[in-house]
Formats: sequence, structure tokens, C-alpha cells
Amino acid sequence: MNTGDIRLLLSYNTWANRRILAAARLLTAEALQRDLGTSYGSVQGTLVHLLWAEWIWLERWLGRSPKQVFGTGDFPDLAAIEERLATIQRGQEVFIETLTDDRLKTRISYENARGERWEYSLGHMMQHIVNHSTYHRGQVVTLLRQLGQTPPPTDFLVYFDEGGS
Repeated sequence: MNTGDIRLLLSYNTWANRRILAAARLLTAEALQRDLGTSYGSVQGTLVHLLWAEWIWLERWLGRSPKQVFGTGDFPDLAAIEERLATIQRGQEVFIETLTDDRLKTRISYENARGERWEYSLGHMMQHIVNHSTYHRGQVVTLLRQLGQTPPPTDFLVYFDEGGS
């Protein structure tokens, strides 16, 4: 894993997140918040979890260990979710501007919300957030289908087909 690979993965991740958010914009507020019995209940709940994870991992890359967990009450509508996720993605972009291959090998320690200490290489942490977001975007795809929507494809190769690089 090198900085070029990480830049590519995070660019893909941003693209895929934007596609899912655009699909969610087609939902009514009631549909966005409807509890469909999944891990995070609703499309809104799943998107809030996704953005929280993107935020907390950026914080960890920066050497911080926040204990805050976001809830749907913190982001009452899709506009609030989109605004915060855009801010987080800008933070990720700023972070990777000065990233080096050697820095990706650096091990970073953090403490989770339960007070447990963990340590991973920065590169693995950065790969993890893309994988984590992909997993939860897949959940949103299922929820969108249950709500009668046709979700957009967010496959990595579709990203290239549509001009990603």
C-alpha cells in the first residue's frame, strides 16, 4: 500500500458516498427515518453511523481519541448529514496532501469509547474506513430497495467507468 493507492481509495470512497447520498435525497423525510429493523434502523441511522465512522477514523489518524458517538438526533435531516460528511471528506483530503509512503507504515495508537487501547498502521486504518463505508453503503442499498428506490451502482470498477482515477 502506498500513498497513490490510498488517494485512489479515498477518492473512490468520496464518489460512492456522494452517489448514495444523492439516492437518499429522493426519499421523503418519513422514508429516510423509517425503522426497517437493521443494525442502525433506517437509512438516516445508517448514514449517520457511516459519517461518524469516517469522522472518528480521521480523528484517530490525527492522533486523537474522541469518545463522542453521533446519533440521528445530531443530524435531523439529510442536509445535515451531507454537510458534515463533506466537511469530513475535506479533512481527509487535507490529511492525505502531505502523506508519505513511510507515514503509512507508522503505527498509531488510540483509545476507543470503551477505554480499550488499539494500535494499527496508518495505512491499515485508512484501508479500513473505505471497507467499513462500503459495507454500510451496501446496507443503505438494501434499505433503498425496501423503500421502492433503485439505488445507484457504487462498485469500484464503475468509479473508473465514470472517469475516476
